[in-house]
Amino acid sequence: MKLKPVNDKIVIRPIEKKDDSVTAGGIILPDTMNEGTLNEGEVIAAGHGMHSANGTLIPICVNVGDRVLYGKHSTVGEYKLNGETVFIMSQNEILSILKGE
Repeated sequence: MKLKPVNDKIVIRPIEKKDDSVTAGGIILPDTMNEGTLNEGEVIAAGHGMHSANGTLIPICVNVGDRVLYGKHSTVGEYKLNGETVFIMSQNEILSILKGE
């Protein structure tokens, strides 16, 4: 099954980061230490954009394949796609696109 987002919606596959909850010295850090972190994901589907009040298309700013950062508490819809959890969100929830050097 595939998802085709509408308007400015995108589908993100979250990228799991390695667990950094234990320091090199063996101290276990509580979950509250990571509250300020951002989540990383890959765009796997994107809508075409939104139309302005006068009908002009405002294109979406991310592309399929982009790696992006979004807030830990972003407004997202969670969905199981082919046994994998993905998030559906507005492109406005994206804080940054990660670019290679």
